[in-house]
Amino acid sequence: MTVIRPSEDYLDQPFWTHLAAGTLHLSSCDDCGKAHHPPSPICPHCRSFNTGWKPASGRATLKSFTEVRHPVHTLLEPSVPYVVTLVELEEGVRMVSGLPPGHEAELRVGMALECTVIRHDPRFALPYFLPAPEAEQPDTA
Repeated sequence: MTVIRPSEDYLDQPFWTHLAAGTLHLSSCDDCGKAHHPPSPICPHCRSFNTGWKPASGRATLKSFTEVRHPVHTLLEPSVPYVVTLVELEEGVRMVSGLPPGHEAELRVGMALECTVIRHDPRFALPYFLPAPEAEQPDTA
């Protein structure tokens, strides 16, 4: 799958540096304790400048998903169809992600997911959210 990556300048930012090292970190406020995404030097909850980076649990809930059949960019034409997901992390932030190339899953809104960081090259990795083991799935009956 072709992956459209951020510019080299962005890869030096902490979010991308942590991903390249294999972990998902979130920008987080040292005053109110809340995480926020996308990263920002100012906490959107309490307006504090006292922010830093903390590892995310990797646990999330699927909020929405779609299968893309028309590429949004010509570089993505060979990858169609692909799945785009909206997940809410345990820390309260939402992220747009997807299924990794070649991976299929039966998705259901509300299902438990776990983050898997996949490296595309030594400096660039992306977080993907895959179904958690069945024992962790909420009972929908």
